[in-house]
Amino acid sequence: MMIAANFYDGRSARAHAVDLVALDGLISLQGGVDKTYSARATRIAEPFEQAPTVLYFEDGARCEVVGPEAGQVLRDALGYRASRVVRMTAHTWAALIALVLLVALILATMIWGVPAASKRIAAALPSSVDRSLGETAFQALEKSGTLQETRLSDQWLAEVNAALPRVAPPGMRVRLVVRNSPKLGANAIALPDGTIVMTDQMVRFIVGRKGNFGEIEKAQLAGILAHEIGHVRMRHGARILAGSSLSAALAAALFGDFSGVATLPAVVMRLSYSREAEAEADGFAIALMQKNGIPMLPMAQLHERMERRHEDNGQKENASWVRDAGRFLTSHPGSRERAARLRAAAAQQP
Repeated sequence: MMIAANFYDGRSARAHAVDLVALDGLISLQGGVDKTYSARATRIAEPFEQAPTVLYFEDGARCEVVGPEAGQVLRDALGYRASRVVRMTAHTWAALIALVLLVALILATMIWGVPAASKRIAAALPSSVDRSLGETAFQALEKSGTLQETRLSDQWLAEVNAALPRVAPPGMRVRLVVRNSPKLGANAIALPDGTIVMTDQMVRFIVGRKGNFGEIEKAQLAGILAHEIGHVRMRHGARILAGSSLSAALAAALFGDFSGVATLPAVVMRLSYSREAEAEADGFAIALMQKNGIPMLPMAQLHERMERRHEDNGQKENASWVRDAGRFLTSHPGSRERAARLRAAAAQQP
């Protein structure tokens, strides 16, 4: 029985219309080309519903048979038997097990694989990447209106700037910028190039309307900066960029252009990654404050105040200095958790 097919020689995209005959272990093609192949050396692609049946020949050429009925006739003539995997997928229970395993593999890759890979990638990136990322992020924040000129007095700014030398590690390039930001509220953010932005709102939250820069308030300002310096030192900005790129590539491979779904892996990965990054920055800040003799109890009290403020406002989200806004900003863990960690560290201070 002759079957109409399209033949491709493997060297060009031109299709040759042929009549295919499978008989006595041979596959004969007649029409656009005249060729004969061994059925034993020919591979049949696994069939998909409504998709052409494809034969791959040993010389790199292929033949496509259109139509489910013609494809089935060809497979029967060649004695095709579906693989065990294909046969298993015909059963609902097997398909469900495969789906569960696939989801588990994807989640494991996003939760553990992508963060681990992003660390290695970030460590290999030159410092020029951090500078470029930081400058770009700062410009974007200003251009979008997220950061505005500070409204604090020169006296207040001098008090705030005095907190940076207390915690800045020798030889490390960091700078403090104070900006007004109704969008960010009481927050501080660390950019990859070493720029730390503290908002007017955060300064006012710490010192109050009267501008009381006592020892407690100065310790709180220093503690915030120590935490943000931890982000810079451990290159969390570059790690977030690498992780986001990897998760986006994974999403594209899995979901193609289905953007509504493709964004989910990136979001899940970033939330998991930020918890680890914040814990690292907290540990760095505690060590830095201990080294420089800065009391940690005021920082614990600051977090407790922030927690009460959010509870009073009826907000369920975690209190934070930094909210994830897609511009190298990462959400912080709950203030209650951080306060407990700082209180424990403060108990060990002399």
